[in-house]
Amino acid sequence: MVLHAKIRVGILLVLFGSALYLLWMVRGSLYPFLFALLMAYLLNPAVCWFEQHGVKKRLWAILLVFALMLVLAVIAGSKVLPLFIRELDGFARDLPRISAQMQQTIKDVEWQYQNTALPHSIRLVIDQQRGALENLVRQTIADVFAAIITLATHGISLIISPILAFYLLHDWQEIKEKFYGLIPAKWRPEMTSFLTEIDAVFNGVIRGQIIIAALVGILVTVGLMVLKIKYAILIGVLAGVLDVIPYFGAVIGAVPAVVVGLLESKWLAVKVVVLFFLVHQFESCVISPRILSEKTGLHPVSVIFFLFLGGELAGIPGMLLGVPAAAVIKVVLRHAIKLLI
Repeated sequence: MVLHAKIRVGILLVLFGSALYLLWMVRGSLYPFLFALLMAYLLNPAVCWFEQHGVKKRLWAILLVFALMLVLAVIAGSKVLPLFIRELDGFARDLPRISAQMQQTIKDVEWQYQNTALPHSIRLVIDQQRGALENLVRQTIADVFAAIITLATHGISLIISPILAFYLLHDWQEIKEKFYGLIPAKWRPEMTSFLTEIDAVFNGVIRGQIIIAALVGILVTVGLMVLKIKYAILIGVLAGVLDVIPYFGAVIGAVPAVVVGLLESKWLAVKVVVLFFLVHQFESCVISPRILSEKTGLHPVSVIFFLFLGGELAGIPGMLLGVPAAAVIKVVLRHAIKLLI
């Protein structure tokens, strides 16, 4: 009987892996559904809160949450969106000039480097690392622009995501009950524990990181506006999005701001570096400990490994999803091993 149970678990794991592989193969068409699922997951606690505080019907609670979201969207759309679009248009127009200025700046730095008296050993090390650094910067910039283009490309298809999220929220409990009904009764306690851990991971990583990223984006935007950096809102949004990448997100998000500041003056670029340093120190010491109540349980070396793995598989989106996916896989493997042994 134990052997048969192990065979069944093995078959389930194979089917689960095959389903993941199939979803990966058709991932290009899944953006609206994945975004709807994420949206429903994030909004479900708010819907449940309204249900527990006087709104008797779930339908009315969902409509109330969507109405609040619509009000916030209208406020943001009337105040922030025009500024964002204006900056995006200005950035697109200025891109050739920025590129030309950057090439000239690189030439100036190259000239200063070639005409600076450095020991041969130090110059040799710099020459060896310079090519790798140039490739890294070039690839990072390409990944950032590719992510922006991908988001813009799928922007229209994402319009249906709120509709899908509405139906998911409305039938959330029914979906859960049907899912649990598919699980054999003797496995339900273990599966309940498993899903509780998965929910804790998503609570700690996804909800927490979204809040942290939003706060970082706001702080960076305000700071850049104070420094009078062009495209402050655009860069702030990008910095907030990239902040969900552990360790490297802060550095990657700072690159566009430093570049824009460097085109004005070296002193302004230094101020931008100081701004990003202060913001991310505040994030690490104050914001993250208060918001991230749940940990991924991954060793820092594992986090870096999955960052590189996600980046290799899917660029910046892969880096964004690498750590949450790894934390979930860890929970899956732990419970699978418990069932097999």
